[in-house]
Amino acid sequence: MLQKFLEQGFFPICDKETLKSLGVDKLLYNPKFNISDYFTDDIAVLQRRSVVFGDVLNVAGLYDLLQKMTKRLSSFSEILRSESEIGNKERSIFSAKQLQLYFEIIDEAEQYYVTLPDKEFFASEEFKQLFEQIHTIANSKEYLDLKKGTHKLINKITHIKSISVGFNFDTKLSPVEMGITSINDQYIQSGKLIDKILRMDFSADGLQAIEPIVAVDKTLFSDEFDVLQNSLLRAVDKIFTRAIRDWPREFTKYIEDQLSFLLNLLSDFQFILVVTEIHKKLMESGVPMCVPNYHGKDERVFHAKRLYNPALAIRMSEVGESGKLVGNDVKFDDKGRIYILTGPNNGGKSVFMVSVGMAQILAQLGMLVPAEQLDISPVDHIYVHFPEYQTKEKMGRLEDECARVKDIFATINEYSLCLFDETFSSTDSDEGCQLAFEVLRAIESFGAHAIFGTHFHHLVRLIDEAKTELNVCQSFDYLCAGIFGGKQRTYRITRSKPEGKSYASAIAEKYGLSYEKLAHD
Repeated sequence: MLQKFLEQGFFPICDKETLKSLGVDKLLYNPKFNISDYFTDDIAVLQRRSVVFGDVLNVAGLYDLLQKMTKRLSSFSEILRSESEIGNKERSIFSAKQLQLYFEIIDEAEQYYVTLPDKEFFASEEFKQLFEQIHTIANSKEYLDLKKGTHKLINKITHIKSISVGFNFDTKLSPVEMGITSINDQYIQSGKLIDKILRMDFSADGLQAIEPIVAVDKTLFSDEFDVLQNSLLRAVDKIFTRAIRDWPREFTKYIEDQLSFLLNLLSDFQFILVVTEIHKKLMESGVPMCVPNYHGKDERVFHAKRLYNPALAIRMSEVGESGKLVGNDVKFDDKGRIYILTGPNNGGKSVFMVSVGMAQILAQLGMLVPAEQLDISPVDHIYVHFPEYQTKEKMGRLEDECARVKDIFATINEYSLCLFDETFSSTDSDEGCQLAFEVLRAIESFGAHAIFGTHFHHLVRLIDEAKTELNVCQSFDYLCAGIFGGKQRTYRITRSKPEGKSYASAIAEKYGLSYEKLAHD
């Protein structure tokens, strides 16, 4: 029996606020699973997952089959929820529906498996084991006997399209009795009483209503709808109860065991489908995609070539601007464990930092990463402080920023990745520079990796003085967002020391407030 697939482990490398700041909540959102359940630092697990995701992308028809299986397994879960609400004595019709879905899943998966030209198409052991297990079930005597013994009953139940209900009235036209008059294998058609009057024909029209049919869920409140649905299900259930209760006990036990095996895979399948959708969109965008080369955590490796922001790549592809995407290289090493990132507004600094955080997250889910190459070690924590996106509390913004940073230092360690964008920019430059300098030195003392995006050019001088005069900050280096000819943004991030200018002329030019324009136009 297959006991594991993607091997969930609940290794939360970041909180919900970080996922939101990096845009992961939108990129990988699905209410059916919790993304935190799939983070891991186990390299063997991550490597196995990359092979699983590769199978779904590369083996013809597998993605479509998983979609169908997931839809039916979700129906299982919904039936189980309904069962808990309807009571123990009236569950036979639910059992029949479960059995029908079970047959559909096994038969469709078996048909797919036996028609594969080569079973070695699966590179992952997980899919090999899954389909071998389904093949064993589909050809077992128990399964074949179950299908044969329940075929007529299942067929009768699953072909129910409508129910006709009758009422007996007293002389005051008050309903005194009611009951189901027929269970039909076709839908009741909408009609109008006036049509019958105009054609002077009051004979039976079969399954045609004399008033327009209206949607039940649009005319009843949700609690009224649930009462009606449960009442009708109970009535239908009683009609088939005797037949289903006559099923051998071993059949019921067999169904329960097999449903458990499949339901345990539901959240994994849902996660795989969401991941595959993202992989497909990124491939359609034209950006290079790679399987990360994983290194041990103690090596603390992060070396990316032509790294892209996945969310931006998808958005630009959707509007036909993929050709404008810019990939960047970044490498953490002994002389660059902490980077000070400077450059003009809208020069790509924030997008670059998000791409670094996203790469770490996608890699620790076992996904492909939008880059030409990525060598990476797992981290324990990703900390993000983007004040623009953080929830602002009642106290002043600076106090809010300080509180957030203090919270980060409560759990930071040498296996942490910190991404700070314009932190402490809410105060004056001198005070902000000093706060940033103190925080960055503290990050260095823990041995963590960090990128600090800032407009504080005085911070560069503080760090240079600390390097030469105090012999500290030796693991600090600089990244710059490029600008061509003093005006045109290149969105290239290079490992170089900033020139010390504030890009004021470029900003003035952008908004038409340069001296030349104001004085001479």
